[in-house]
Amino acid sequence: MRLKLFYIIIFFNTLFLFAQNKNVNVDSLIKISEYQVFKDVKYGDHKRNILDIWLANSKEKTPLLIYIHGGGFVGGNKESAYKKNNFNRFNKLLNNNISFATINYRFMNNEDGILSSLHDAKRALQYIKYNHEKFNIDKSKIGLMGSSAGATSSLWIGFNDDMSDNNSDDPIEKENTNVICMVGIAAAHSMDLRRWRDMIDLDQNYLDEISKKYTKGAGLDEDIWGEKTYDEEYLSKIDFFEKMDSSDPPFFIVNFGKNRKPKNIADFHHNPMHAKVLKQRGDELKIKNVVYAMGIGIIDPSNIGMVEFILEQLN
Repeated sequence: MRLKLFYIIIFFNTLFLFAQNKNVNVDSLIKISEYQVFKDVKYGDHKRNILDIWLANSKEKTPLLIYIHGGGFVGGNKESAYKKNNFNRFNKLLNNNISFATINYRFMNNEDGILSSLHDAKRALQYIKYNHEKFNIDKSKIGLMGSSAGATSSLWIGFNDDMSDNNSDDPIEKENTNVICMVGIAAAHSMDLRRWRDMIDLDQNYLDEISKKYTKGAGLDEDIWGEKTYDEEYLSKIDFFEKMDSSDPPFFIVNFGKNRKPKNIADFHHNPMHAKVLKQRGDELKIKNVVYAMGIGIIDPSNIGMVEFILEQLN
């Protein structure tokens, strides 16, 4: 199996280098060992609206896990799924007849902040559901997984009620956005920085300071986002904490490190206290959850691992 996986990874890396110089048609089916892969499938109009989908070898429709990369909503790409640790996880899923997809999405911008990113993740999910017959996917058994910003997108979709639009002229937007489970690595419990501040009793002036540095680094207009950061209408669209309820799907969270004063927004986003707050809220609402934040002493009594959790939920 290790030798087989080695050749799969080498072949795919070669394919990726080739694909950078030549567009791969959405209908060109690439056979890699026993898996079928659709590369750079367009799910929307923007150049970053592309995904890869790896199909398990099964005559029956298979469950699917969608991976959403991290990068602070200002960087990253779907190829992070092919890093060794990630791909080892996805290879285990494929061997258990679970397909997986990895997506690109638009980055944060002056017009709507991270809304474009979140909406792209939603549309990728809806696109796959709309094309479930083509991809041999059981659209009632789809889970989400993400790291950092990707964890935010996963939780945003999972904790929101169905966001389909039956009045849309676009049939893709009519697909429901319900998922079976969410997995978040280095996840935040909210996108309202005031909740982050109160979570560890941080000084507001210091929060404003590191927030401005993030805004500047992202190339955003500091005047616009100085106000927009705490705009209630904007926050109501991007935050998910208050939208959690007892009907939400199970979630798995793992945050590393210790609770300390953050050096920057990324450091703050990954603080293990986020995991603690999500666990507390999940327990209050009786949402099944598995949470690990070893740096502050949170270890789920089940000791179930990430892949085992996904297999349990999607099979």
